[in-house]
Amino acid sequence: MILATGCSRGAAPPPTRFVPTRMPTIALSPTSMASGAADTGWIVAARGVEVRTLTDIGIIADVATPIYVVRLNPALVRLRVRYAPDTPQLLRTWVAAHHPLVAVNGGFFTADNRATALIVADGEAHGASYAGFGGMLAASADGRVWIQALRDEPYDPAMPLDQAIQSFPMLVYPGSAVAEIADNGQRARRTAVAVDRAGRLLIIVCPTSAFSLQALAAWLASSDLEIDRALNLDGGSSSGLFVDAGDVRWQIDSFVALPSVLLVEPRTP
Repeated sequence: MILATGCSRGAAPPPTRFVPTRMPTIALSPTSMASGAADTGWIVAARGVEVRTLTDIGIIADVATPIYVVRLNPALVRLRVRYAPDTPQLLRTWVAAHHPLVAVNGGFFTADNRATALIVADGEAHGASYAGFGGMLAASADGRVWIQALRDEPYDPAMPLDQAIQSFPMLVYPGSAVAEIADNGQRARRTAVAVDRAGRLLIIVCPTSAFSLQALAAWLASSDLEIDRALNLDGGSSSGLFVDAGDVRWQIDSFVALPSVLLVEPRTP
């Protein structure tokens, strides 16, 4: 997890404190990753949900880096943001309570478990928007899903949103442009969301301390995931990803309690 001080409208990105983490327990079904495979290719897990696991040995020399990717068809699934700053929970506890197809950690939060930026959960807004930096993953009530770079497209309070999470930094700007990130080279567990050139939403998690933010941005843009834009979510001990869809069972738990999570549910007609 990265703990950040509160962020008000128009403020610069808050300072961050990186917390060392240990490796999680990762439980995978036999169909989700062939033994020793460098790339499973896309596996259909459920209606609107595809998964893929990759192993990259080029990020850190001679070290196999696992990367887990979920690809979602917004027409077939629904995003739900949950926010409970007074009762934060480990990701596995959120999953046990709501039984989603997919669950991933949300954005940054303060030491008292308040989000550092805007969150919209089932149409109810919490907090204030970042201004001039960061990005927003959002969904409208009619099922449209997008990521907007707040530097170029500021948040409009008049726009009705069904679900939204703001975070920082943008990793890939619209048009597959790699962001220039002034990070310190710190490697950590990483969580990101992205929209590909076909309009599908991707969730990407690396559960080992392999990527700096700049390295993750470059990897995403150069991969074959066809990413048009991508946004960093909270990382470090906050990173987590659960998938319970068809025969696929992924369990990468957070190491800290989370006040916000992003859930993926089947879309009903």
